[in-house]
Amino acid sequence: MLAHQGHCPMTFSQAQGRHAALSKPQTLCRMSEGDVTVLPFGPASLDLSRQEQPTLTRLYSQNGGYHLRILPDGTVNGGRQENDPYDVLRLKAVSIGVVVIKGEATGRYLAMNKNGRLYGSQALNDECYFLEKYEENHYNTYRSQKYSWYVALKRNGQPKAGPDTHQGQKAVFFLPRPAGNM
Repeated sequence: MLAHQGHCPMTFSQAQGRHAALSKPQTLCRMSEGDVTVLPFGPASLDLSRQEQPTLTRLYSQNGGYHLRILPDGTVNGGRQENDPYDVLRLKAVSIGVVVIKGEATGRYLAMNKNGRLYGSQALNDECYFLEKYEENHYNTYRSQKYSWYVALKRNGQPKAGPDTHQGQKAVFFLPRPAGNM
């Protein structure tokens, strides 16, 4: 059985039975078949101040080599400029598989309207939630939770209309890249 102490789990021999916790543990950094990991539970694990902060990211489009960006006027498109402040995005998971994407420089949220047009919203609304999926090709897709269309960039860097997007299209694949500390 494994118990957690510091960053490396501690193991207790299974042969010692129920009272293994009373014996002297041996430090291991890998699990064997039949071992159990004990994860933290209780008030410390629920401390929201210790939860992971939203990640600063650049979303690289497989289609054309653009980074998705949100401009101050609410325009969403792709850019190739090195160190473009408008392509630094803050992704925040709001529930399992659901993210909100916010432009770090503009404070605008990525959103998709009822016509499938991408825009930068000043306020968080029901058009700002996207289903993030890690695909077999190691890229991510972002699909509107409300309309079920994908976020996509055409080869010229312009956004592709939601109704024209489909699973598997090159335009819908994005590679999250760390943006560093800005």
